Amino acid sequence: MSKNLYSFNPDWMHEVIPGDSIVERMGDIGLSKTNLATNTGYSAKHIHKIINGTATINEITALRLEKVLGISANFWLNLEGDYRIALEKEKESIVLTHSISWLKELPLKDMIKFNWINKFSDQVSQVTECLKFYGVASIDAFRKMQNNNYQVVFKSSDKFNKSDIAIQTWVRQGERLGHQIDCNSFNKKKLKETLGDFRVLTLSKDPDDFRPKLIKLCAACGIAVVFVPTPKQCPMSGATKWLTRDKALLLLSLRHKTNDHLWFAFFHEIAHILKHTKQLFLEGGKGFEINETLEEEANNFAADILIPQKYDLSSLKTKKDVVSFAKEIGTASGIVVGRMQHRKIIPWSRFNELKIKYQWENNEQG
Repeated sequence: MSKNLYSFNPDWMHEVIPGDSIVERMGDIGLSKTNLATNTGYSAKHIHKIINGTATINEITALRLEKVLGISANFWLNLEGDYRIALEKEKESIVLTHSISWLKELPLKDMIKFNWINKFSDQVSQVTECLKFYGVASIDAFRKMQNNNYQVVFKSSDKFNKSDIAIQTWVRQGERLGHQIDCNSFNKKKLKETLGDFRVLTLSKDPDDFRPKLIKLCAACGIAVVFVPTPKQCPMSGATKWLTRDKALLLLSLRHKTNDHLWFAFFHEIAHILKHTKQLFLEGGKGFEINETLEEEANNFAADILIPQKYDLSSLKTKKDVVSFAKEIGTASGIVVGRMQHRKIIPWSRFNELKIKYQWENNEQG
């Protein structure tokens, strides 16, 4: 063996029994199995087991081999560890072969399309990749996580075109991205003080301009804001949950095509973080309202932040009126239009040209 053996770590190492390297080294220095047994203080039978892989190389054995063979104990322990992991992977592969059908339950095509996971031609490897995505060690653990974390949330209408797993997958990607954002500890007082800064961002027309500012402002308050596209059968617009005791996740989908919808959803989620218990809130239709009182409270909060309720919008008759009023109260014209449409002051077809339309890339933050 070469002098660089201490750092020797070829790709094939996980495929060989550590005993093969012992035998190779013995040949290099002219040592017989009998000599190795004598010099290490082990019986010939035990040395035979080590060489054929039926006995493990533990810390004591590694230290003895270091002295006798002149190669570091860490090398032997790492070689042994790689070998044992390879054996377990072979066993696991057999088990996972029976779990391939699980892939059919997942929004796999979209997960790959959005670059959330890598694509594998081998289905067992694909199962392993998906388990890593969800942060679980087995399909059974995945089922338990579903029951423990999501069963209360998924009390949606049977008529609703949705998939529980698709929604769970969307939230999971939000969690993964949220963990990557450095945030201060959550500070309710600071969040309240920052509401005006958030509102100023509603005037921005370009997501590339307001989004990094929004993320930075929220991170300073202890909130990780992420924008994640939705897979098929996941009709979600927003969600909030707590990643840790001091860090909240505010998740927005790319389903918001206009500024009135996006900013209402954002402030709605802010209300949940400010006012309500630390549970998972999903926004995607009436079927997901766990508590209608809380949802109404969040709606009222968002509405009042964007356009204080004291204003009478029914007096706005022309496009010029809308633009002038929006400028007066410091909000976007499209948000005023959206409110008037929602309150049926004007039909849904009127003044839509004042709304800012967003173009999202499907794999943004994927």
